[in-house]
Amino acid sequence: MAKKDIAVKFVVGEAILFFVILTVVGFYFNPKDPLFIHSTVNPFVLLGLTITLFYGLIGGLVFLVIAVPIFKFIYPQFPLSFFLWTLLLILIAGEFFSYWKRRIELSEEESTYFKSKLRKQTNDFILLKLSHDQLEKHYLVKPISIRAVLEKIKKELINNREKAFENLMNLISEAFFVRRGSLYIKAPEETNFNLAGSISDPVELDMDDPLVKEAIEEGRTVFLSSSSSQSKYLAVIPVFDIANDDEIIAFFLVKDLPFRYLNADNILSINVALIWFMAELEKTEMVKDLINEFRYLPVDFIVEVQTVKILQEKFGIDSYIVVYKIPENLEDIIQFIQNRIRGVDFLVYHKVNDYYVVYVLLPLSSLSSTEGFSNRISNELKRRFGNEIKDKIVEKFIKVDENIFKNLKKEANQIRKEK
Repeated sequence: MAKKDIAVKFVVGEAILFFVILTVVGFYFNPKDPLFIHSTVNPFVLLGLTITLFYGLIGGLVFLVIAVPIFKFIYPQFPLSFFLWTLLLILIAGEFFSYWKRRIELSEEESTYFKSKLRKQTNDFILLKLSHDQLEKHYLVKPISIRAVLEKIKKELINNREKAFENLMNLISEAFFVRRGSLYIKAPEETNFNLAGSISDPVELDMDDPLVKEAIEEGRTVFLSSSSSQSKYLAVIPVFDIANDDEIIAFFLVKDLPFRYLNADNILSINVALIWFMAELEKTEMVKDLINEFRYLPVDFIVEVQTVKILQEKFGIDSYIVVYKIPENLEDIIQFIQNRIRGVDFLVYHKVNDYYVVYVLLPLSSLSSTEGFSNRISNELKRRFGNEIKDKIVEKFIKVDENIFKNLKKEANQIRKEK
């Protein structure tokens, strides 16, 4: 609210400033018609439209209102027709500004959503590669699967957060050979970083340390072999918010690490694991009140539904969930549908009585797009399995809106009551 008030005051101030400049220039060059209302090319109208298109309707209206005293006292007769015509143009320009501002905001939100999906896919791919490399290195001596440990940590984030942090530190110690290091996380709505986990004795975070300053200024992971700075740390790994690349939400400080592992590959591997962990932490925090209520649904699915729900509430971007009720003897149909969804779509299912209930989330999809998806699946089912099999599958659309979780719960309860 405070930022909005400041923005409004800034717009008002700018409008007044431009009006004063125009009036001074007008009195200097054309004292009889300082606002140039009788000129063929009218600077007053052009400036009013420019302010409106740049700052919105508020700026244009302020610019016009403060001109009223000049109109009334400088000109022999109040130029009503000119005033009304200028007001009409400013209202049209204000509507134009609002329309395109909303379109730009929608595009930015959609871009942010798909960007986060792409980043998640990238991190998952890198983690899969790291896990494979780790298995190759330690298969005979000490088998360890990074993905398996991360999946365990993911489950613990829901029920036992302290244990999750402890297992994360154990993973970094065993998989990436860190002997001593500490993780600091920024608390919500705060600027300070709090100790969240340590390997061996805690390492104090010094914001004045040269390596920490370099990590903040350059926005990247830094370590001594890549920097000329004299530091108390071997490496400083900042973790940035997925939604805001400029905001650091965590630091991992490496104090003790064997020299042969102090290289870019190993340090960046730690960074990937930390990015994954912080993203999962943010997810569980986002839907912590819903996890226990929807234990039959994966956390990732609940997070995706919550994300598109927020987009619908804020910007009116529609998303739909297609619910399929499939007899248990037709389980192969689930994989059939899975193979025909887009990369950004999300399919999950669970068993209720003698049926599989399949949820297909179609993010940022209108009703017509959802109907197109449904028709495509129905036609392919009919062509592949025939009408008899297709008719055994029940389908329903659920719009993602403020009542989505109530509707999902209602749908699940209704299916459970059916024999």
